[in-house]
Order: sequence, then C-alpha cells, then structure tokens
Amino acid sequence: MERGVKRQNEGGMYALSAKYFLLFMLISFFGWGFEVLLMRVLYGEWFDRGWMQLPFCPIYGSSVMAIYFLLGTPDEPRGILRGITGRTKCILAYLFFAFLIPTLAELIVGAFFDEVMHRELWTYVGLPFSFRGYISLPVSLGWMGLIFVFMKWLFPFLRKAILRIPNGVATLLASVLLLVSVADVYYSFFVNR
Repeated sequence: MERGVKRQNEGGMYALSAKYFLLFMLISFFGWGFEVLLMRVLYGEWFDRGWMQLPFCPIYGSSVMAIYFLLGTPDEPRGILRGITGRTKCILAYLFFAFLIPTLAELIVGAFFDEVMHRELWTYVGLPFSFRGYISLPVSLGWMGLIFVFMKWLFPFLRKAILRIPNGVATLLASVLLLVSVADVYYSFFVNR
C-alpha cells in the first residue's frame, strides 16, 4: 500500500468504512448514470432509472463492492480466488463470479420490488433465456464483461482516490450521504409508492 493511502487509513475502521461507503455511493451514482445514458441511446428519451429520488442505483454499488470484498480485482485476487492456481483459471473464476453475483442481485432485487413493493423496476421479458423477466442470459453476460473491465481498469483508480480523502472529510461526507439516503429510501418505499 502506498504511504499516502496508508497514512489516510490510520483513522481506524470507522474512517475506512466511511470511505468504502463513499466508494459504494460513487459506483451507485455511476450505475444510475449508465442506466440513464443507456435508455437515452436505446430509446431516444431520458428516463430516471432509479427507484430512489436521488441519482443512485444501489444494485450497482452492492454488486461491485460484493465482488471486491469477495474476489478483489482481476489483477489483485483475494478471498476465494486466492486458492486458485494459474492466471487463466483465476480469470475464468473471476468471470464466473462477475456473472453470478449481479445475476443473483438482479433476481433478488427484481423479485423483491415486484412481489413486495408491487413495482417493476425492469423487465427482460422477451429476451432469450429470461427468468420471470428479472434476469436474462445476454444481460448477465453483459454485466460480466462490464464488471470485469470496470474492476480491472477503473475500480483500482477510484478506490485509491477515495482512500486518499482525509478521514474527517470522508466521515462527514459519508454521514451526510447516509442520512440523506436513509431519508430517501424511507420516502421512496413508504411515502411515494
């Protein structure tokens, strides 16, 4: 670990947790932006793709952070990938989990919103190998590729940048974002149904 990054992380677990929360929120924002731009390209219109009022799609942040904590990055494997010998086997395992984790996230989140909240956030009905419209093989393969590229080339840069934020600033930003997000989730789930 670089000296500057290490020095910034000496504030303990709370400050480090705040920084990872900021990274989660940044990725959730990027996910929201990706969805909005994708809809613009595909349908020629601007659609707010999030279920929250704020511009975040937490399924992106959750999936990417789960992959990071369970697997690391393609260049720095960790967790369950450490026991795999050989670069090719490790990359194939990484791709498998980059396929599996967001697919499970889409299945669980899609079913939850559909069955519990009675809101359809997306549908893959009509796409090949679709299951109840929540997941589809071509979409899952797309997520696998996007996650691999993101984790290989962009995530390490973002992580390093976030870890360089002074502890006090990171803690304040994370606290404000957490409070605003909790209020937004409450409003989105219970008030603005």
